[in-house]
Amino acid sequence: MRVNEILKDYTAGEADLETTNATLREAGAGFHLEPGRNELTEEDRRQTTVGYYPEQASGYGLLDTGTGSMEKVRVAGGRLEHPVNEVRPDGGTNMAAYVIICGKTYEVLGDTLAEPRETEPAPKAQKEVDLRRRTDLANQQAEQTCRQGRFLVTYDADGYAVKARRV
Repeated sequence: MRVNEILKDYTAGEADLETTNATLREAGAGFHLEPGRNELTEEDRRQTTVGYYPEQASGYGLLDTGTGSMEKVRVAGGRLEHPVNEVRPDGGTNMAAYVIICGKTYEVLGDTLAEPRETEPAPKAQKEVDLRRRTDLANQQAEQTCRQGRFLVTYDADGYAVKARRV
């Protein structure tokens, strides 16, 4: 089970703190929820509601900033009590942050909850320098990035790689 799904179940009240911590440990999460610090009590859950839109969320959830601390936060009308990141003019943020509340995950933009934006998967890095014949690169040099680093590859007149050096 993925960590995000475990936390969704916990914030929805489908799992208690002990079960959640055991499941996080089995999943290799590298963190756990601490009683009193990031525990959602039954009273917290009774005060928590979400609706169809992010601005309808109110109550208590967990703030995920990628550090594994999963801070307990209060949400009122789709807003946190204070901003957790800076929204840039292009709409991006200086730090990714999410609130998991009542089984739903919202992205945080400043202090406001929003539907999570689609992100493009990172391109897969090639394992090693590609030294295959490339007639389109005959008599040229091309830079390649692979798991070992960046390399400058030199091709001869027939497009064969004759030299690759780390840059």
